[in-house]
Amino acid sequence: MTVGKPSTILPTDPDSVYIKEVEGRRPHHDPSPLNPPLLMRKIETQMNAAIENLENGKQWKFSNTMVEMSNDVAFVFLHGNLIAEIGEGFMKLHDGGWQSNTTKSRLNAILSAHGLGGERVFQKNFEWFIRLFNGSEFITTEFRSGMRLA
Repeated sequence: MTVGKPSTILPTDPDSVYIKEVEGRRPHHDPSPLNPPLLMRKIETQMNAAIENLENGKQWKFSNTMVEMSNDVAFVFLHGNLIAEIGEGFMKLHDGGWQSNTTKSRLNAILSAHGLGGERVFQKNFEWFIRLFNGSEFITTEFRSGMRLA
């Protein structure tokens, strides 16, 4: 038996390759829990564009999401349930009866585009909360369907 240096054969199973390639690298985003990155889906980008560009009496619809404009207020629906109203100087958020991840994602996309940076809906222990700016600082409060933001 010959004693020499260890083999340099690289692992071929996917888990080992992933660990070898990724482990020890710096994350590509800020992992801060207070300001997690918002990854907006394509449909949410289109939804926000529709909120900005629709004229009264018009609507935009794609898949499970719809935006209708009436009296200069954009009404956003998910699966036919009202989840947001956006008008000049105000926003009203609803859960549409379903506190689902998709609802939360749509609301966060709306907050990102039409609210203040750092405002977001999140879940802790199966309860929804919202982080809001009250004029001088960010506060966290329980999410209430139909809550109005200035």
